[in-house]
Amino acid sequence: MNDHNLLQKRELRLKIGRARRRIDARIRATGAEGRKLASWRTYVARYPGSAVLAAFGLGVSGATVFSPRGILKSFGAALMRGSADRAMNLVWQELKRWGKAAGDRS
Repeated sequence: MNDHNLLQKRELRLKIGRARRRIDARIRATGAEGRKLASWRTYVARYPGSAVLAAFGLGVSGATVFSPRGILKSFGAALMRGSADRAMNLVWQELKRWGKAAGDRS
């Protein structure tokens, strides 16, 4: 092989190495973002009011296990349903935001 072919081969290997590192970094970032999205701590930190309301609803619902009172049970269940709907909407918005950001990087 002549020097020109060796130089081309070296440049190609450098490009492949850079592409591999870039792909590895994106995979690591995607994994980190996925772990963050799956963590309840993320949503408690971002939406403390909703988290407190959900915890209150869970507590009220749990209180009916020991002393069944219809009004408390329905109130706690309504709070839990509302919190679950809100949480699902927040997760959906976060996934859309993340997908949009991932599309911009490509």
